[in-house]
Amino acid sequence: MTAAFQAVLVAAVPTGSVPALVAAALLTGAGQGMGQLGGLSLLNSSVPPERPAEANAALDVGGYLLAGVLPVSAGYLSDAIGLTGAATVFAVTLTVLAVAGGGVVLTARR
Repeated sequence: MTAAFQAVLVAAVPTGSVPALVAAALLTGAGQGMGQLGGLSLLNSSVPPERPAEANAALDVGGYLLAGVLPVSAGYLSDAIGLTGAATVFAVTLTVLAVAGGGVVLTARR
């Protein structure tokens, strides 16, 4: 899902395509929802029954901190290098993070 979002975002920004930007927003929401569902499912299966609130709080802080820092950084970057360049850097950064996260999951499963 993340790769699809990034491809649509990188294609949408230089062309100014509103339908592509809407598609990127929808893919982003779907990806965020699936990520949240996966994280909560993992918590349910591995956290002791008396500690779910603490684990959920840690998941939310970790997830939303990064989810807030990346777009704000992209906004500042767009002031410096322009919207097209910042959107491209944002998409590449998300791609690298997604691949790294996938690597961590695959390594943890072995």
